[in-house]
Amino acid sequence: MTPAPGRGAPRTPLMDQYLGVKREHADAFLFFRLGDFYEMFFDDAVRASALLGLTLTSRNKQDPEPVPMCGIPWHQRDAYIARLLRLGHKVAVCDQLEDPAQAKGLVQRGVTEVLTPGSVTGEAFLEAAANNFLAALWPAADVLGVCLADASTGEVKLAEPGWEEAPGFLSRVHVAEWLVPDARDVEAAAAARLEAVLRGLPGARSTASARRFLDPALPRARWGAAAGATLAALPAAAGAAAAALDYLDRVQGGAALQLNRVERWSEEAVLRYDAATARHLELFQPQPGGEPAHTLWKHLNLAVTGAGARRLRAWLERPLFELDALAARHDAVAGWLAAGATRASLRERLKALPDLERLAARVACGKATPRDLGGLREALRRLPAIADAVAGSPAAAAEAALAGIPELEELLRRALTDEPPPLSRDGGVIRAGYDERRDELDALAHSGKRWIAELEAAERARTGIPSLKVGYNRVFGYYLEVTRPHLDRVPQDYERRQTLTTAERFVTPGLKAREAEVLGAEEKLRALEHELFVALRAAAAAFVERIQRVADALARLDAEAALAEVAARYGWTRPAMDDSDRLELEGARHPVVERLLPRGEFVPNDCTLDGARRQILLITGPNMGGKSTYLRQVALAVLLAQSGSFVPAARAAVGRVDRLFTRVGAADRLGSGQSTFLAETSETADILRLATPRSLVLLDEVGRGTATYDGLALAWAVTEHLHAAEGPRPRTLFATHYHELTQLAESLPRLANAHVTVEESGGSVVFLHAVAEGAADRSYGIHVAQLAGLPAAVIERAKEVLSELESERTVEHLEAPARRRARAPRPATPQLPLFGAALHPVLEELRGLELEALTPLEALNRIAAWKRRCGEE
Repeated sequence: MTPAPGRGAPRTPLMDQYLGVKREHADAFLFFRLGDFYEMFFDDAVRASALLGLTLTSRNKQDPEPVPMCGIPWHQRDAYIARLLRLGHKVAVCDQLEDPAQAKGLVQRGVTEVLTPGSVTGEAFLEAAANNFLAALWPAADVLGVCLADASTGEVKLAEPGWEEAPGFLSRVHVAEWLVPDARDVEAAAAARLEAVLRGLPGARSTASARRFLDPALPRARWGAAAGATLAALPAAAGAAAAALDYLDRVQGGAALQLNRVERWSEEAVLRYDAATARHLELFQPQPGGEPAHTLWKHLNLAVTGAGARRLRAWLERPLFELDALAARHDAVAGWLAAGATRASLRERLKALPDLERLAARVACGKATPRDLGGLREALRRLPAIADAVAGSPAAAAEAALAGIPELEELLRRALTDEPPPLSRDGGVIRAGYDERRDELDALAHSGKRWIAELEAAERARTGIPSLKVGYNRVFGYYLEVTRPHLDRVPQDYERRQTLTTAERFVTPGLKAREAEVLGAEEKLRALEHELFVALRAAAAAFVERIQRVADALARLDAEAALAEVAARYGWTRPAMDDSDRLELEGARHPVVERLLPRGEFVPNDCTLDGARRQILLITGPNMGGKSTYLRQVALAVLLAQSGSFVPAARAAVGRVDRLFTRVGAADRLGSGQSTFLAETSETADILRLATPRSLVLLDEVGRGTATYDGLALAWAVTEHLHAAEGPRPRTLFATHYHELTQLAESLPRLANAHVTVEESGGSVVFLHAVAEGAADRSYGIHVAQLAGLPAAVIERAKEVLSELESERTVEHLEAPARRRARAPRPATPQLPLFGAALHPVLEELRGLELEALTPLEALNRIAAWKRRCGEE
């Protein structure tokens, strides 16, 4: 059994040092620097070895209770940390704070970084095309206070969705880490509500005491008057913001000053959809067993920068509802579509740019490296060319932001070397001529090195030893090495330092003096360059807001140009948006399926819905006929249209949609204890509760997963409720195999029937994938089973059973033939039809009898005849 840190562990100064640090970071994996490795001990080692595939060994193997241990090379640190972060874990990095060669006794160590999934800013730990939100949540009585803070970009989103809206709201954003109050600090009912909202959502979970959510002074002080009105209007969100700022300040070891882009989010301004809809439509993630190529995002994301991709994803996560905003975005995309050459030029220039949005955040919080500032300098240098590319284009309004920051560019050009190193303490950061003292130290260091380099030739000439050479190592410094055959020629002023097998090493007073000058100058030079770089970074931080404005403009241009590129490549068209309740699509295609099929093979279809005359379209037809694809392509067309994109259709007219609901596809939720039927029925219940006349609802096979008549009854009742005058009356597409539902068109005036077409030939069927008016006459399920490869005997038996069912025989008549022959025939009682089909002939005759005219003998003869007929059937 692994001993807990501090109990049963061998007590050594090193282990005491480790345990002291670990106690301060008990909830994190501790990467403990030992020489060229980061080591983990105790339970950290056991867990990390399993998670990361590392070899588990032990320290002090001879001890009765050896300490479990595993490690990684120091230069591979970031790769392993990134893997732990993606798995939802925290990591604390404990580095050596002094040179081990200079240390007296135990090397001083301390934690230099704490990394959590929602607080990281380094590119190595982030997904370029998605935000990395820390979501702080505070449960109020009627609303959920939400603060979404992205430490990597400086964005802060504040919102207070109602509890009913909260699950859908949270499911649409890419959250890396959740910060919630300790359940012991809030009422049990509030804690239970919060837990229900978070159930099933991905992301790491961290807790904080309730008092950290109750300090409204922190966000007011950090953001000032600009955010004052928003914080006052959203008190629950302000509490969540206080906790988020406090948490990031503590984790980052200083004020998270990059969080300065505060925005209020309102659900009323967007088209809302929930996690089920995103899952059914495969917006960002494929269904289990699927591939990334099956998602809409894979084909829509043609952005050439990380910031542009994040902007495009945000538009898809929160599609617009306001018509003016939609028109402005569609106008921009249309402009870029028309300006093909300018669009290509812009996209080419954007490709080489660093991620300015994330770079600005690292500058603001003091984490930018010399290489980061070098990238910033290069980006600022390129801005005029980008501004020239968009001059006179649809993006002319962005020219002001693209004018650049010439004073910052000039400062970085003068201060930084052409190729800055990744770390400021390594030297080689500051350009010659920027600082006089730096140049003096550099000259001293280089002159000393030149003297040492020239020393070898001089000493060879003075001593007559041709193999003499000057060398250096970290232990002895600079030395003169003489091989053994020439030791008799060594001058008296040589002082022996080290004996080797084949040579000896010496120093001279002059060499020691020069060495002290060189090493002292180099050390002072590195220290001074680090100081100069820190000051340069602080100077750059004063321009962060201007850098962010440039980054914002570039991200928007990239996203708009990407949507135009999508429209140009795929042949999409601009949708006409209005405030009506219509939905008209001509020649609509599925944006993903079309890309996966050979060119020209996808069959386009039309769709017409109208809240006043054609509110519900009931679609019947065989499996594999294309019903589910049809439903999804309609939903995706609406979603794309309100995201600001063009749509895959020959013509599209969309009355704006406030909520999009889909109940498409089957999946058990075993993790939450829900069967297919319960999961689908829960989703249907959400639709009936939340849909409005402006909503779009897509239902596929409601009622399956239970007894046939139960499912049919539910589907019937759901359809009637959606149509009822007192019901939600959303525009609805309903695909079903319950052909009995088609009868509803006779009693529900706003319901129309449609079907997917097939062609029969020689006992087989060809699926045409075209949607036509009217109800289907058959489902062709057995034909689909035959295509799937079921044995011929099973297919024949299925046809026999189908024939029996269609003639309304009882279950006894459906027994296997061998069992049926073995049993004595027994009359069966026919089932009564459910939806007004014709009565059994015997019942028809019985209804027409005139009992007063029958004699007893005639009555007995009639009964005997009926009994024989029922037995034969």
